Amino acid sequence: MKAKIPFFCCLLLALVCCQRRDSLKRRAYESLDTVVRLYEAGADTIDADLLAPALAYFPSKGDAATNARLWYQWGLITYYRGEYDQAIVSFERALLHARAVGNRHLEGLICRAMADMYNRTYNIREDTVYMRKAWQAFDAEEDSLYRAETALRLVGAYMNARQWDKADRLLQEVLPVCLRNGALVGHGMNVYASYQLTAPSGEPALAARCFEAMAAAGFPQDDDRLCDWGYALYLTGEKDRALRLWDSLDRQHPEGLVQLQYRQYNRYRLEGDAEKALALLERSALRQDSILTTQASEAVSRAQRDYLEAVAEGERLAAARERDRERAAWIISALVVVLLLLAGFAVWQEQRERLVTVRLALEESQRMAKRLSEAEHRHINKIESLERNVRTRESSLETIRANYLDMLRDGYRRLGRLFEDKQFAETQTMSESVLYRRVCETLKDIDGDSKGFQRLRDYIEDRLDHPIASLQKDLPTLSDKDIRLFCYLVIGYDAPLISALMDTGKDSTVHTWKKRLVDRIRRLPVPKARRYLDLIR
Repeated sequence: MKAKIPFFCCLLLALVCCQRRDSLKRRAYESLDTVVRLYEAGADTIDADLLAPALAYFPSKGDAATNARLWYQWGLITYYRGEYDQAIVSFERALLHARAVGNRHLEGLICRAMADMYNRTYNIREDTVYMRKAWQAFDAEEDSLYRAETALRLVGAYMNARQWDKADRLLQEVLPVCLRNGALVGHGMNVYASYQLTAPSGEPALAARCFEAMAAAGFPQDDDRLCDWGYALYLTGEKDRALRLWDSLDRQHPEGLVQLQYRQYNRYRLEGDAEKALALLERSALRQDSILTTQASEAVSRAQRDYLEAVAEGERLAAARERDRERAAWIISALVVVLLLLAGFAVWQEQRERLVTVRLALEESQRMAKRLSEAEHRHINKIESLERNVRTRESSLETIRANYLDMLRDGYRRLGRLFEDKQFAETQTMSESVLYRRVCETLKDIDGDSKGFQRLRDYIEDRLDHPIASLQKDLPTLSDKDIRLFCYLVIGYDAPLISALMDTGKDSTVHTWKKRLVDRIRRLPVPKARRYLDLIR
């Protein structure tokens, strides 16, 4: 008994550790899923503590797909907090994992987020590079909506980089897609108007008409686009409207609007007012100094990113080595416990092994014999059931053949009476009207009126063991038309005769009605359906 205590202690410790790991894993997944749902709901600012359980668990224990999502979400959190150096490192890690698992959609989202970050820090070159990577990732996934939206942003990046030919080609490709998608119409028209206003080969008149169309359609315009609209009006000769629009924006932004200052500088330059143009140019120079400072800071951030990546790689390798050491320790401990158990139970196991083997073999033989016997009985019962079904079906078919032969003889007897009437009429100078009445009386059983149909129905019921009443009981939703069609099919009328009797006008209508009736009969249990189908085929 004392020798078993260490084993049960180890087992209990292992269960506790497993439960603890499962709890940490569950909390990590809940943490990551919560952050993902918040961003999908449109949140920008998210408490970093929400992602803490996932950051503590997944980097060392999660798979590549989960780590790609994790580092992407952490990159978004740090990006919206303005911590661009950490955001760059997180996005790069996410991009590495996303490419490892082949998730092109997530790769496109990561590259687009990195491009947005570089655009915010005025790093035009990196903005263009990563926006193009995002566009290519969505193109490989054939995601037309994301691809079109990313293409519009890539056009803006090309315009910022003064790559007008690339911007024009891409805009011509993506603009038709945007005009077909209501969610992208406004964005596409804005980019098109901006291109016509900014590009050397652009047409300000087209830009002005585009802004007018967006305003008429109710698309919202931000302040920068309103500045551009004013400039388009100014260049097309509507200076009064342009100045009123700019004055309104100037009153709304007493601290100064950068885009408005830029457009007014262009205005003063075109008008030759050097003094006012110079004042706006000095303000623009101060802004350029700020941009240069931001770009220099971004270069430092990129260097810091490379350093942090190297540190992170070292930490990853160290963590991997630590995990390997822990795993080796657990394996060695498990092997020791297994060896001790084997040594303790070896003698006892040898004594029982033969008896257990013989008993198991005997039980297995008995079970096999029982299964074979049951299988044999099942097959015998199945064969007997099939034989009974065959005999029953042959008997039913024989009865139907006999009834049909009887009906056929009856039909020939009626034809014989018609022939006799015809010969009698020829020898007795009977009038044609009298002969016509006799023929009608003979053919009254196929008449399409209610009395004639009732006689036909009674005829079928009496001779074929009441199939119509049984059919109405099995399919109570059948209409009078369906019953009439069933009777005509049983008696053997062809489509033209049925069409004439039921006044359909077309033989194809009869075929369609018959197909629908057959389909409904086939849904019945097989024995019942077979009986009705044998009568009408």
